[in-house]
Amino acid sequence: AVVSTQSTGEKSMCSYLFGMIENSITSVEERLPHLSTYFLGIMLHTLFTPHKHIYQNICHFLLQRPVFDFHDVPMFYSMFCSSTLHYKQDQNWLLEILCLAVRDEIDYKILSRRHVLPHCFSQMHCPDLDKHSLKLIHKLFRRVFSIKSAKVQKDLAESGITAIE
Repeated sequence: AVVSTQSTGEKSMCSYLFGMIENSITSVEERLPHLSTYFLGIMLHTLFTPHKHIYQNICHFLLQRPVFDFHDVPMFYSMFCSSTLHYKQDQNWLLEILCLAVRDEIDYKILSRRHVLPHCFSQMHCPDLDKHSLKLIHKLFRRVFSIKSAKVQKDLAESGITAIE
């Protein structure tokens, strides 16, 4: 019902996203990670708000691939290492999503696959890092440290990353 009130371009992108999700699921019993489902929800919402700055980035991301990798951080390098005029906005958009989406060991594995935590840790020492970005990075680390998993805690300890207060 909501899709029928949108423009043709928005309808086609939503249909494309739903088709992408359908083509990406390999098993009826497959459990989708929180991180991926949260991103998909944000992407779908953004497709209905084309005036947002992130709309073009999401459309570009979706149109680059036929399937969605549920075990990857969508748009991580393009947003976190953005060189656009809106790079802080892009980076903070991504950090805010990660802070809300990471919940368990599966999400932690996805972050590890893309070396998200080391990138965030190195970003903390950049001279142009603003207070809001630093606050988001701290929030992400607290979120990861709150995961109740021996494997996650062991990995964090072995990496030398300690809890951030």
